[in-house]
Amino acid sequence: MSLEKELRDLEEKGWAAISVGDGQFYRELVTDRTICVEPDGLQTGHELADDIDANKSPFEDYKLENVKVLELGAESALITYRSTVRLKGTDMSFQLYMTSVYERSGNAWKLAFHQQTPVKQEG
Repeated sequence: MSLEKELRDLEEKGWAAISVGDGQFYRELVTDRTICVEPDGLQTGHELADDIDANKSPFEDYKLENVKVLELGAESALITYRSTVRLKGTDMSFQLYMTSVYERSGNAWKLAFHQQTPVKQEG
């Protein structure tokens, strides 16, 4: 499997977990060092998993576009893309630029860093 496919699959599984409030997916993906930068502030990967369990961001639909992957070394890589997200039970959607940095641990990828940046709305 290509590096781009591996990381894209992880990101899509993450979006699927968020959409159903499954923080356990992220508990298995993050480490004690994971840092997340989101529009509302900084948090650890464990705090992110807790927020997902609380279903603070229930998404109904999401789309990943303009996916780019950059190998940072033999055991690390970055994936960045633009996502369009629709909130559950509404017609409201928004877009984010997303970046995740992964480190390989054994045979698995672990999330080291994640950032979300809202796309500026025109108008």
